[in-house]
Order: sequence, then C-alpha cells, then structure tokens
Amino acid sequence: MSAVGVHRVVERQVAPLGDRIAVAGAGGGLTYRDLNQRANIVARRLMACGLRRAARVTFKMERSPQLAMLMLAVLKAGAAYMWIDGGDEGRWPDGISISRRPIGEGEALIVVERAALLDVTARPAPNLPIVTRPDDLACVLPQRNGLPGVLVPHSTITALQSHPLPDRAVWSGDVASLDLWLPLMADGTVIVGASTPQIAAA
Repeated sequence: MSAVGVHRVVERQVAPLGDRIAVAGAGGGLTYRDLNQRANIVARRLMACGLRRAARVTFKMERSPQLAMLMLAVLKAGAAYMWIDGGDEGRWPDGISISRRPIGEGEALIVVERAALLDVTARPAPNLPIVTRPDDLACVLPQRNGLPGVLVPHSTITALQSHPLPDRAVWSGDVASLDLWLPLMADGTVIVGASTPQIAAA
C-alpha cells in the first residue's frame, strides 16, 4: 500500500480544481488553492509551536471553512486532530492545544490563541514533505457518555474514495468529520450551514 494520507488526496485536487470552491460558509468560502495554501502556512506555524509528528492538536470550534483549514493543516504536519464541536455543552478549554509528544507518551501541552494561529491569507506556500503512512492516526474522537475515545487512521478516511459522493449530507463531526473529507477527496464542495451543514456535489 502506498504511503498516502488524507491531505495528499486533497493536495492532488489543487492543480485541476484550484479555483473551485472547496468549503463555503456564511462568512465566505475557500477555493481548493486557498484552502491548501493556508493549511500549509498553519501547519508550519503548528510545528513552530512544538507540534511533532504523531502528536495531537485539540480544539473547540464551530464548523466553518476555517475549521476545515485547521484540520487539514494538522494532517499536513503529520499529526492527528481532536475536534470538540463548538456547540457541545461540556467544559473544554479555549484556544488550540498542541501536544509536543506522540499520542500515548503522556501530555506535554501548550495552548495557543486561535486567532494568532489561524489569521492567514492565501499565498504561495509549498506542501510539506512529511511522509504519512496509511496506519498513521488522522484524528481522535473524544470520549463521550462514558465511552472511550476512538482512534481513526488515515486509511479509514481515504477508503471513502470508493463511496459515491452524496448530494446532501450533514457535517456532523461525530464520525471524525468523514463527511467533510469525502467531498474534498472527490471534487466536491462542502457547504456549511448555520444549523444543518450540507455537502453539494460539484
């Protein structure tokens, strides 16, 4: 099996689809090129803050194009994300928590302000050369209702490429945002609504 990650599949869409909207929300949208360039910049910022390969970035945010950019940036840095839905009532820290150690080796966290990390404009920024294996973790589902967290590897998400692109679906986040990655790997546009995010086929 070739060494490919979710972000590599999205990166391949930039050349043929650069000007197509990848993620659209109430405040505007990001083209495939903008999404990729901004994620490259944020990935380097995360690494400058101490993020290491196979570590984890945790954040609580509402669904938005900016959230998709952050998730993609984490994967580009060779790490995994744990997203806490901004609508969750549980107590979660503000800001973005960056782990300096691989998952399972204990916590060594720093917390950075979200605005300082994500305030970027699209400009030429090369893709990162970090190699990702299919069994590397892409995301961690948080513990809920007494159930343990779930570890989701890249291979689980990239396997979605064999599935048909739905005309409409909810970006729920409860399944590792798989319903976000499917259209981005299949030439689609993710439309984030205020209450019922949808996915539109291109």
